[in-house]
Amino acid sequence: MKELWKRFDEVELTHSSVHHLMAMQELLKRNGYARGVDIANYLNISRSSASITMRKLVNKGYIHEDENKFYHFTGQGLDLVNSVLSKRRIIQLFFEKVLFLTPNLAEAEACKIEHLLNEQTGQKLISFMGYFLSGTNETKAFIKNYQKFSMECTNTENCEICEVNCYFASRKASN
Repeated sequence: MKELWKRFDEVELTHSSVHHLMAMQELLKRNGYARGVDIANYLNISRSSASITMRKLVNKGYIHEDENKFYHFTGQGLDLVNSVLSKRRIIQLFFEKVLFLTPNLAEAEACKIEHLLNEQTGQKLISFMGYFLSGTNETKAFIKNYQKFSMECTNTENCEICEVNCYFASRKASN
């Protein structure tokens, strides 16, 4: 655990870079083309800021720019965008359907972590949500029981779930 936080630097792309790619994907879908100025306008950032990030994405091999200054995905870039969008959607569904967050909060939270999850975690989450939303009697019973459940800690000093001090107990004390 001591060294785990350093692994966040190993993430393939920054949060900002991912949003540049997703903006490009949306613009390509909507307009059939994506230029630097379009991406800047879409993200409400300066053209120079968009240009710097897009250049980095070109250098990393996720996109290429043609002679008319239009951006296109490479296979690697398209795979990455599709992966991030799939993980964002499944995380958002998890937050809404399992944790009962509001759609706006679920979307904001999913946006924060969509590019940080590895493929295996994304696939496991997709599998879980497929099961959870399957509508079987088993999952209906689980959902009903989960909705009735209320977390009550009996050991607030050495909580098994919260690691050290019980998060729920500290939240109750502050309210």
